[in-house]
Amino acid sequence: MRLHSLFFLVLSLPFLAYGAEVLTLADVLASVQKNYPPLLVALQERNVADADVLAALGRFDLVSRVKAESTRLGYYEFESVEAGVEQYTPYQGLAFYGGYAKGTGDFPSYYGSVLTRSLGEYRAGLKLPLLEGRAIDYRRAELQKARLGVRLAELTIDQQRLAIVQAATRRYWDWVAAAQRFQVAQQVLDIAMARDSQLREAAKLGQIPDFEVLDNERIILQRRSQLVETERGFQLASLDLSLFYRDDMGNPRIPTVDQTPAGFPPPEQLDEAKLAQDIESALNRRPDLARFQQQKEQLNVDRRLAENQRLPTLDFGLAYYQDNGTTTRILQGPRELRTSLTWELPFQRRTATGKLQSTQAKLNQLNLRERFQRDQVITEVRDAYSAVVTAYKRVGVIRDEVATTRRVEAGERVRFDLGDTNLFTLNLRELATAEASIREVNAYADYYRAFAVYELAIAQALARTTR
Repeated sequence: MRLHSLFFLVLSLPFLAYGAEVLTLADVLASVQKNYPPLLVALQERNVADADVLAALGRFDLVSRVKAESTRLGYYEFESVEAGVEQYTPYQGLAFYGGYAKGTGDFPSYYGSVLTRSLGEYRAGLKLPLLEGRAIDYRRAELQKARLGVRLAELTIDQQRLAIVQAATRRYWDWVAAAQRFQVAQQVLDIAMARDSQLREAAKLGQIPDFEVLDNERIILQRRSQLVETERGFQLASLDLSLFYRDDMGNPRIPTVDQTPAGFPPPEQLDEAKLAQDIESALNRRPDLARFQQQKEQLNVDRRLAENQRLPTLDFGLAYYQDNGTTTRILQGPRELRTSLTWELPFQRRTATGKLQSTQAKLNQLNLRERFQRDQVITEVRDAYSAVVTAYKRVGVIRDEVATTRRVEAGERVRFDLGDTNLFTLNLRELATAEASIREVNAYADYYRAFAVYELAIAQALARTTR
């Protein structure tokens, strides 16, 4: 067994348990979706946003309050206790409250509201804003913005998913290209080694000088050196790919040489009609564009809140009191129903006006940024399209070059067998074929890397998982 093959087998032994099935791009991307740590980190953005919604809902929690007071050493000595609950709702700013109070002892006249009958007083009521705080208030504004933040978090995840899928795709095609370069180097080495036995036999028979055998040995050593270089390139590409290709435990899985596909799939030719469709799709799918709409919605919440805060405060109140027990000091009856209207208005209203102006300026900024971002998206798609079209043409040209170079090599080999040429010239023909084959591999890799950038530009990964 050749030294390089033995080394490669040893490298592959720890991973042979995974089997020798061909590793496809779909396999890699499926692994990324399930086990790639940076993507799993990005998915936590949704949990953070959900927690923010929960925190905003906390502003509508039922609140309980208890206050106990005792006064001594003064002219009046008394005790009082108050306990109650308060519940704000997201409906028109309506709030309910209820509770119990009891006061005993010697109260001054200005503390008359604390004094109750012997069994205490029950209270219940509601507060309803009629102007400021009715259409929206800070509680509802924070909740609406937090819910919009969930969508923003999803867009952030989508943006990172696109970048990760593009990176994984590029690493996959780099790995395939590295395997193809390794195979080309292996093939030209096999040709030289197969010719070695023929040359030695011919030299023994005196048909060729021993120098030809020695020259072929030089060729073998040269090509073996090139094989080692391509082997190292494949090992590095395999390690890079293992960061994306992971097992169910999330550990990197290093793909082996026998998992590489036979070659690149046929490239896809793009045209202007598809470009127009893809530009429209990009404008609809790109998360960086969709974020502007969500950010504007959040600012619109701030704008509505600022506009509402410029209105006067006019609150309606309704309260019912029920005193229980007996006393001789309370002049009001055991039951009371009270209604109230509370008015408040800062004359300048500068706080709300300043917030409104600030919010409008931020909206203007977002509109300008969104317009520029749309232009950038269109430019990115067109640039990526141009790169794919150019790479496609290059693949076609080099593919024809390889076919022609192989025919020249085959003809040169026939001439060599007939004794019409020498080993030096045949070696040049073989190296020319190998170099053309390497350029063909690189051209295919460049095409699929360019196509990965194109799919990133049009957010293709959000339309389907794999190509």
